Amino acid sequence: MIVDAHTHIWRPVLQVTCPVRTIVGPEADISVELLRHYLDEHGVERAVLVQPVYPGEDNSYVADAAAAEPDRFAAVCVVDPRQSAAAERLAYWCVERGCRGVRLRPKVPGKAACFGQPETSSLWDVAARQGIVVSVLCDFEHLPAVARMAERFPTVAIVIDHLAHPPRPDDLAGLAPLLELKRFPRVYVKISGFYYFSRAPYPYADCRDLPRAVYDSFGPARMIWGSDFPHVLLKSSYVGALATVERLCPWLTAAEREQILGRTADGLYWPKP
Repeated sequence: MIVDAHTHIWRPVLQVTCPVRTIVGPEADISVELLRHYLDEHGVERAVLVQPVYPGEDNSYVADAAAAEPDRFAAVCVVDPRQSAAAERLAYWCVERGCRGVRLRPKVPGKAACFGQPETSSLWDVAARQGIVVSVLCDFEHLPAVARMAERFPTVAIVIDHLAHPPRPDDLAGLAPLLELKRFPRVYVKISGFYYFSRAPYPYADCRDLPRAVYDSFGPARMIWGSDFPHVLLKSSYVGALATVERLCPWLTAAEREQILGRTADGLYWPKP
């Protein structure tokens, strides 16, 4: 089984007020049909639809796509934890609309200050009660806050997106803030987005020791692969993203590779009763 745990879809957005511009721009039409084409072509059975930056908190497109094909897609919504009704909105998107995760984005300008603050704990309370997976788009500077939330909410599954964007992926000593999160059994690391922090072209030679360090700390059952579709298409290719785990982790056993490429995400987003 292969599960792509990090994909984005959206309809064209022509007027954008968000200060972030991603690799593929908002005016592109990244439909669920386009994603399905890539999944089918490469034998990927399931995908997690992560709400992109541009539509803000209108998670309707990812929620509706997942609701239409719940055995193939799971949706991760976005809710701003700074707002007073954040807990109610999270309950709406996850309980009523079926999203299985929420993404917090302290890396996005203007959203770092509120991450992990006491006033955001009501959102985490809902995540704990409902079994909602919390994904975190962050830098290394935000990892102490991740540790505080993991300690306060030990039952919540927390997924660190893109390995927290290490400032120097070839500096193993500098990885300590990420690797120290191994002490929290519900913290997972997403093996994705290498082009955001690597200083080398695909297949990211300066990142060769990074997955091994994560593996030695977390083990394969807490590592998750994701393609970062559609952005990966302009950086390498979808098939290149699929091959990244094998290229950077040739020492994995077949069972461990299967765990990282699918079974970990499958258990998080399609939990068995």
